[in-house]
Amino acid sequence: MKVIFLLLPVLFFSQALPDVWSQSYCTYDIAELHRPGEYSLGFAIDNFALYGGTVDSTAYDTRRFDIFAKLGVFRDAEFEIKFSSPTAGVIAGKYKFCTGVIDAAFKIGFGYMKGTRIGFITDYVFDFYPTLVFSKRIFENVRVYCAPKIIYSIHPKDRREHSTREPRHIFQYGYGIGLSFGHNFTIMPEGNWVFGNNEGIKYTVNQFGVGVNLRIH
Repeated sequence: MKVIFLLLPVLFFSQALPDVWSQSYCTYDIAELHRPGEYSLGFAIDNFALYGGTVDSTAYDTRRFDIFAKLGVFRDAEFEIKFSSPTAGVIAGKYKFCTGVIDAAFKIGFGYMKGTRIGFITDYVFDFYPTLVFSKRIFENVRVYCAPKIIYSIHPKDRREHSTREPRHIFQYGYGIGLSFGHNFTIMPEGNWVFGNNEGIKYTVNQFGVGVNLRIH
C-alpha cells in the first residue's frame, strides 16, 4: 500500500506544461489478478505516433514511459495506478469475471492529463476508460492477451484563458495485443491502436512498447 501513496504525488502534482503531451494507452496487463495484499511495480517505455488529417501525416512521434503499481484487494479484484510521462495518469480497478480456457476481466479507469498548445492555451483532459482484458496461457509462463477498450475524453475549458473555445467531448476506441513472459517477473511487449474523431478530424494513435512488472509477495 505504501507504493500507491508514493505514486499519488507523482500523478497529481506533475503540473509542467509540455508542448507535446499525451496519455499512454498501452495496457501492459493480463486478466489474472494479484492475491489480496500482494502488489507489483512496473515500468514501460513506448513510442506515441499520432496520424490524422491527410494520408501519411504525422502530428508527432515521441517516446513515452509509464510507471505503474498494482495491488490485490479482493479475491476477484485489484487496484492499479499508472503515471504516464509527462503529465498524465490513470487510476483503475479490475474485476475478473471468467476463468477457463480464456481468462477475462473488466477494467474501469479514470484518467487525468494536462498540457499546452499554441499560445499557451492549457488543456485539462479527463478520460473515462472501460476496458476488457482477455488472456490465454500458451506455455507454462507465456500468455497472449487482447484488450479492447473505449476512451471517452472530456476537455473542459480553462476558465483562466482568454479564449472562446468550447469544451470538447471526444469518443475513442481501440485495442491492444501483447505477450506476457514470466510470472513473478514479467516482460510484456505490446502493440496498441486507438481511433478517434475530434470535431470532424479523424485520427489514429499507434503505440508499440515493452513493459516489465515485478510481483512482490
